[in-house]
Amino acid sequence: MHAVLVLPRFHPYRGGYENSLLAIGRCLIGRGHRVTVFTTTADDLEALWVPGYKTFPVGTFSLDGMTVRRLAISYNAVARRLTRFAGLVPYWKWKAQYWRPGFHVPGLHAALHEIDADVFHVGPLPYNNLIYQGIAAAVARGVPVIATPCAHFGEPGNSEIARHYVQPHQIELMRRCDRVLCMTSVEARQLAARGVASHKLVVIGYGIDRELAIGGDGERIRRKHHIDGQVVLHLGMKAFDKGSVTLFEAMKQLWAQGSTAWLIMAGPSLRAFDEYIAAQGQYFPRFVNLPAFADGEKRDFLAAADLVAQPSRVESLGLVLMEAWANARPVIAADIDVSRHLVCESGGGVVVPFGDSDRLAIELMQMLDDSGKRLTMGTAGQKIAQNYDGRVLWQRNADQFEEVVGGLREG
Repeated sequence: MHAVLVLPRFHPYRGGYENSLLAIGRCLIGRGHRVTVFTTTADDLEALWVPGYKTFPVGTFSLDGMTVRRLAISYNAVARRLTRFAGLVPYWKWKAQYWRPGFHVPGLHAALHEIDADVFHVGPLPYNNLIYQGIAAAVARGVPVIATPCAHFGEPGNSEIARHYVQPHQIELMRRCDRVLCMTSVEARQLAARGVASHKLVVIGYGIDRELAIGGDGERIRRKHHIDGQVVLHLGMKAFDKGSVTLFEAMKQLWAQGSTAWLIMAGPSLRAFDEYIAAQGQYFPRFVNLPAFADGEKRDFLAAADLVAQPSRVESLGLVLMEAWANARPVIAADIDVSRHLVCESGGGVVVPFGDSDRLAIELMQMLDDSGKRLTMGTAGQKIAQNYDGRVLWQRNADQFEEVVGGLREG
């Protein structure tokens, strides 16, 4: 079997989706299959649309037995404007190819139609144009296509996030897939309610590599950054929708009240967040703002943390929550369906309304002041984290590739 994976960014970019697809590809290689990855040169998220941000070189290379083909993004302004006009046409194929947040990757269409694939994998939303290209190539070759959409639905009663993930043309893309792999039952129910056939929806989810999440040296991080108090940790992308601004505003309230707790934010950031921090105009001695990190550092961050705050409204699962729980650390998440499902039902933390820095400040203070509460929640979360062992779940995802190809051959 030859599996072709189509996604916007890939290794060495380190995101939960990208890391998981790398792990699933390794599983397929380990079973004797071939894997080819088609991706772009983007490293920074903004590089998908704007020149001048971090990118990787164009080219083809081998990674753990997989062939990775990295194609350049076109930033031609005239072409972009013309395709945006095409995206205004109320026809799902044009919407999928040309409407926001689409970007043009010259040569991708031809390369996908030429390759001898047995199955295509596409995702995540909202990168509709890449998903469409993968589906079109699969249809042209008469082979199945699997999607892992990682759809985000945002906070209750607010469509600001969901409208970027479940527009009619995006649902039509999912309807055209042979299998749609969902992170949670929450995502599966939402997609089914919008018209994706239930028999195509399979709930597996992604997991964490426990070896890369636990066993860190918290004291090493404390010594390196001269940390002498409790630590609130925020891992991953720093952006408004990730709750990063809300968290910083909440910590400002704690510091104004005399709290000696530290805030560590580690991971890449969007330009808007960098501008927000730069505009603060004050020195915050208990704030550590760090860029993307290595696995060993992540273990140390988690070991050093007293709690992990990820008040994000753009999650389909939340692997950072699982990594926190694997370390028996309590979490604070935003009150969105998937986080409420995981956090409240497990007892591994609390949820707060997205964007409510006052409420977040109260929860942070209460949790920092109560070591017994942190222990109880961290222990409860640790039990849930056992269900998200990546080495098990990645194999189950790989099973889906073999099932859809085997089903087509049997049919």
